[in-house]
Amino acid sequence: MGSAGVNLLMVTPHLPPHQAANALLPHQLGQALAERGHTTRFLTFGADGGRPGTAYVRRRAGRLRPTRLPQLLEAAETWWKARPLVRASELAHIHSSTWMNQVAARLCLRHRRPYVLTHYGTEIWHHDRRDERFRRFNRDAAHVAFYSRALLDRARELELPLRQASVVYPPVGDAFALRSPAARDLLRARLLPPEGALLVNVKRLHPLADQATLLDAMHRVRLRRPDALLLIAGAGEAEAGLKARAARLGLDGSVRFLGLVANEQVAELLAAADLFVLSSLLEATPTVALEALASGTPVVSTDNPGGKELAGVFGDDVTVVPMRDPAALAGAILASLAAPRRTRPATAGLIASRFRLASVAERYLQLYREALQG
Repeated sequence: MGSAGVNLLMVTPHLPPHQAANALLPHQLGQALAERGHTTRFLTFGADGGRPGTAYVRRRAGRLRPTRLPQLLEAAETWWKARPLVRASELAHIHSSTWMNQVAARLCLRHRRPYVLTHYGTEIWHHDRRDERFRRFNRDAAHVAFYSRALLDRARELELPLRQASVVYPPVGDAFALRSPAARDLLRARLLPPEGALLVNVKRLHPLADQATLLDAMHRVRLRRPDALLLIAGAGEAEAGLKARAARLGLDGSVRFLGLVANEQVAELLAAADLFVLSSLLEATPTVALEALASGTPVVSTDNPGGKELAGVFGDDVTVVPMRDPAALAGAILASLAAPRRTRPATAGLIASRFRLASVAERYLQLYREALQG
């Protein structure tokens, strides 16, 4: 580590405006590190977006991907573009697993640069023990950070070779914060009548997010709470089917599909809500649920791994029900609406000490320093 601080290469398949976790974390870390006097360069997929200090690898045509030719071309371009970046850096932080990421890791080894690896979910949930490249990718990392305890436990269950490993939860942005009662009233007045109950779901519209079960639950909720309004923010391949389902259930006046929503508006929705409802079948750490808790809004979640883990951390502020069970989900929503409240002071303390960007950045800086010390 030089006197000016860490000189880091961040390798990630996405950067904003993508809203994926492996786009937001490297971007946020880069900002936090720059404020502390460290240098960060980026290698990512995409057309040249003109972002300073960023090299782009072009994704090839999807229809040819079964032939592996696009991946080979991406690997060759990665080798060409990543080599000078690796040589100019002291170490790399690699986010998730793609051909680009694995080629960058091999270059790090070739030039004797350590790398820290962060896993977000998919690559661990779907690992079949047979991918030797992936196992070597993990074995050679100076440290592997996992987005949740459940992910780390799964990696150990799979006997993934890990030199050093730990859990580093995702950071929650400063926009997600407690609001005064007056400020919340102003936000709610834009969305529903004064006595109404506001439920929010923010997820990609995808079968794994299982908003279909949420709509079925909302049909039951409306029978007892006709004043309840569900706002669903997100887009995806399930959108048309979900809108048709809502229409069949007669939910036109009780459910609104907002489409993609800017982060600032998500912060307002979560602060205004009475409940954040997560119906997903599979989650590592659901960042948007953390953002709801940081905003003072309790969470009702299905018993996906991330939902159960958050319940273990935040206690009664996260209620967990079985997956794919509309009756159980509706029951938990109705029980929460019958005794409305904001999150406990202890939750605000946990968010401040463990989940804000400053503490997450310090944890990664510690991992970088340990990697450089060997």
